[in-house]
Amino acid sequence: MSESNNLPQSISHKKLYLLMLKAKKDLLSISESNNKESEELNEFLHDLDNLENIAKGIIKKVSSKNDKIFREKSSNSIMAIDAMEVHLNMVIQAINVFKNDKN
Repeated sequence: MSESNNLPQSISHKKLYLLMLKAKKDLLSISESNNKESEELNEFLHDLDNLENIAKGIIKKVSSKNDKIFREKSSNSIMAIDAMEVHLNMVIQAINVFKNDKN
């Protein structure tokens, strides 16, 4: 009870902000935050791996232009698929840059 008698009746925002800056960080909350960030990163990397595998599979199918799926398509359709192949290659390059970044 005597501790509550020592508390100030009011405090300014500036003083409260300065106290918060000087306060020690709660190690438990930092650990939980790091675990959540690590979990989110792992999930994102897993999604990138899936995207990379799918992109590589599509590129492999597109590069075999004599396949039945392309025989009856117009030249515009084939050009669109070629453009998609280029973009998928850029996706794979971007994924590799992100995964190999050490920072």
